[in-house]
Amino acid sequence: MRTTRDLIDATTDTWNARDRAGYLALYDEDCELTVPGFAGRGREAVGLFWDLNMNAFPDNRVSVLRVVGGDGDAPAAEESVIEGTHTGPLLGADGSELPPTGRHMSGPFCALHEQRDGLLVSSHVYYDQLELLTQLGVPTGESALSGG
Repeated sequence: MRTTRDLIDATTDTWNARDRAGYLALYDEDCELTVPGFAGRGREAVGLFWDLNMNAFPDNRVSVLRVVGGDGDAPAAEESVIEGTHTGPLLGADGSELPPTGRHMSGPFCALHEQRDGLLVSSHVYYDQLELLTQLGVPTGESALSGG
């Protein structure tokens, strides 16, 4: 059986390989996913999260810095970095759209993952939205994406 650590490695590998079907198959059909400005249940929500990121940053790449826990079926915390170029529209939580800026971003993030029976059942991702918007050159006082 796959450990939670194994699942983190597999999600990173399938993400970076642009293997959408492989990525979705690592999640339970009734999983939960929460990310700043986005929350959903099931593989459909995971697929939407995939699409939003791949459309906004098609060249993005995730690098895992470290994983804490995750032996067997124990929960795990991941510290990673995502890098990419903003060449597609970025959708905000309120439905607003930030047109491509052409800027490169490099953003650290942490995620907490839980699994059951070799599939992820919960992933909670945390990152600094203000830092992302700053890197994209968005005036933070004017951005609907920043929640203001």
